[in-house]
Amino acid sequence: MSENYREGVIYALIDILRLLLILLVRKINHQHILCFTAFLTFGVGDGITGALMMNARGAGIEANPIMRYLFMSQGFEGIVTGKVWLTLILLFAVYITQLRSSTSIYWTVNGFLIALTAGGLMAMYANLAAMAGEVPADLEIIIIIYLFLTFVFVEIGSFVDRRTTMIIE
Repeated sequence: MSENYREGVIYALIDILRLLLILLVRKINHQHILCFTAFLTFGVGDGITGALMMNARGAGIEANPIMRYLFMSQGFEGIVTGKVWLTLILLFAVYITQLRSSTSIYWTVNGFLIALTAGGLMAMYANLAAMAGEVPADLEIIIIIYLFLTFVFVEIGSFVDRRTTMIIE
């Protein structure tokens, strides 16, 4: 009896997970995927690679004085936690801005999320290059490229949002 009961519970859990997965797949859109990739690259990826870089090469290699201080005072976990919280706050602010907007800014937000993902990838690459002993790209160049990408992608998204609104009306 107990073996049949366990099998029944396992099958019930599998069915519940299958139904949750179906619901998730039907409700997910481009923006959810972009938000997740921005979180993974800008928050988790940059935080972990930055902490690994400082762990291997010393805190002095970090260009950001706030992250350097976080690493020196809180260690590996502190910098990863700090970067994840910073990213979550940024993504929450974008979400609230989109909710409060009187017009659709769906593609504008997507443009920002694409730029944030690209910024996270550039930061991860720079951290990994520095950890490997290579000379990474200048921090100023990375910031300029990130700001340029943010401007371009947000403007493209804004253009698409304006055109979409005009078609709907």
